[in-house]
Amino acid sequence: MRRFKANAAAVTELEDVNVLAVIVAENEDGSGACLEVQRALSFDEQDRVLGQDTYCLRTEVGATHYGGVTSWVITPNVLEVRLDAEAADALGVREGFSIAIKPDHVLMLQEGLNRVVGVKASTAY
Repeated sequence: MRRFKANAAAVTELEDVNVLAVIVAENEDGSGACLEVQRALSFDEQDRVLGQDTYCLRTEVGATHYGGVTSWVITPNVLEVRLDAEAADALGVREGFSIAIKPDHVLMLQEGLNRVVGVKASTAY
């Protein structure tokens, strides 16, 4: 698992670029370790043909993969995102991410990830 502490988190909908994004970053300015989970607000035929009619994972080094989340769990202190082997390999991580988060980010991240990923999600308190 790749581990880091996220001091910043955001869920943002950008209609002008057709994306809903959930972002956790190591530093307040968005620098350092980062995981972005993005989903288009709408898909077109080209997205479907290319297999890009799903969410996209992206790291701070630009590594990108479409799909691949097998499960995610959020607690008051940790967001854990488990990946299939293909996604983990593409993103250069082993199994996924274990990200220390601020308790006041939990609800926002949970709602955002439900909208963007929506697979095997759970909250453990």
